[in-house]
Amino acid sequence: MSNYLGDKSYLAIKVEAAENTPIKPDIFIPLISESIRSILNREPDNRMAGLDWKSDDILKGRHTHEGTLELYADADTLGHIFNMLYKKGNTTGSGADGYTHPFTPADPKSYTIEIAKGLYAQRYWGVKADNLRLEFDNNKLKAIIDIRAVGQFSTAKLEVALEGEGEVEAVFQQDYVLNPTEGLKIGDVITVGGVAITLTSVDADGVTVGFGAIAVTASIGDSVYLTAQAYSYVAAQEPLFEGNALVGVGADDTAADTAASAKATATPFQEFILELRNNLLQQPATGQHDPIKLLPQTKEGQVITKKLFDSVDQHEKWLALDKQAMTIVVKGKFIKTDRTTWELFTVNLYKVKLNPNVNAVMTGEYIFDEQTFEILYDRTDDKAILISIVNNTAGTEYGD
Repeated sequence: MSNYLGDKSYLAIKVEAAENTPIKPDIFIPLISESIRSILNREPDNRMAGLDWKSDDILKGRHTHEGTLELYADADTLGHIFNMLYKKGNTTGSGADGYTHPFTPADPKSYTIEIAKGLYAQRYWGVKADNLRLEFDNNKLKAIIDIRAVGQFSTAKLEVALEGEGEVEAVFQQDYVLNPTEGLKIGDVITVGGVAITLTSVDADGVTVGFGAIAVTASIGDSVYLTAQAYSYVAAQEPLFEGNALVGVGADDTAADTAASAKATATPFQEFILELRNNLLQQPATGQHDPIKLLPQTKEGQVITKKLFDSVDQHEKWLALDKQAMTIVVKGKFIKTDRTTWELFTVNLYKVKLNPNVNAVMTGEYIFDEQTFEILYDRTDDKAILISIVNNTAGTEYGD
């Protein structure tokens, strides 16, 4: 029996041309960990049937697909992360000078993602980000993304035996769903009877896939699985670093921008965490077991910080519920060869208020401001948050 080391897995992603329509993902991103699972909500059949035992079978329930991806965030990867969290505006710039991508809190693009699980791959589509947590882990910007999906494909069973030479199609059983081939695409490789087969068609009947004539033998009920892709190696980019981050706090957005423009005026936080939530509705509907769509509901966010206590200013602002603004700027590597344009991640928060601000006192330790800022909607600027990313990735890769 073979065993499989998690380190040999991969994460592949790609924005969908049409929402909730699966495609073959081919953008590979180094992954720290994942914990995505399909929740099938199956229950024992508790109908009375002449037994003094709880049940003799399990009945199907509605499906949801959800979990967490954890990865380091470089400027290009951040573009994909925010593309599945928020709505991207018009991309400006060029490959020579860098592309600038703005994001605002609205309905995002959907993605197909794929994760290798040893010899097979698990593919999810209609993927959107529900929650995003950005934090610096030992100087490196880490993204922890809670995702939701509308469907998955990983394995199936054969409905019709394959009997040797010249086989050109396979038919799947409908134990899981009535359309078990959904999620597969032409060009995918499946494994049946120990033979890797490249698909040339995925029939509209939802159960049949076609391929070029091949010798393969397999029985009814034998396993079919999506074969893991060969990892397409591209040298991993450096994540953005805390040492290149400046955080400005001010009475309004202009003052916060000014404070974040230089180290001398920025606030030196020991810890800085940004949490954003979409509160996605996984809408069930007739016609399928999975959610029919994922809809952002009321958006929200918090900033969690820790810094050395040096004045009563923040304590006063907490007691008085004073409005503040916050700008976060993280620079990456230069894009232009003349070193005038660099990768840039900017977050503008137009109205934040402390809830709470704590100054705990302990023997042998300095006093800190341990703060949670609620991100609020600023009616003056008519927005709560604006994200801007400058990187090497054209807007077409994000679905423009």
